[in-house]
Parts: sequence; C-alpha cells; structure tokens
Amino acid sequence: MSDLPQYTRRLSDKILMAFNQACEQRAVEVAELLIHALELALTKEGGPGKTDNRKDLEAVFQAFDKLKAVTGQ
Repeated sequence: MSDLPQYTRRLSDKILMAFNQACEQRAVEVAELLIHALELALTKEGGPGKTDNRKDLEAVFQAFDKLKAVTGQ
C-alpha cells in the first residue's frame, strides 16, 4: 500500500488511503471519484492564510499517476 500512517487527522490522507485501496482492487470508477474528492479536500485544506504541514506531496502526485495507469489513459 502507501507510506501513509495508519491514523491521520487530515481528510485528504484518509481519502488517499481509500483511493489506493480502490486501485488495488481495480475499482476504477471508485478510484476516479476518490481522486476527485482528494482534489476537493486538498483545495479546502489549503488556501489563503492556511498552513499545510504536509512534508511530502509525492503520494498525491503518485495517486494521479496510478489512476492513469489503472485507466490506461
């Protein structure tokens, strides 16, 4: 699976874990919905005056690459 911790407070991390599980199970439609939810969550978490303490966005970028690989796009 991914390098994310088992427990996290950020909604985006929980969505990312569910996305990875959907990809592993080849649930493409679910993965597509979850990547959209991830985009929404990341947009809501960031923004003016907010500080994102995320140390590494690599897992987020990998999610988009993984979806492309699973869907063949």
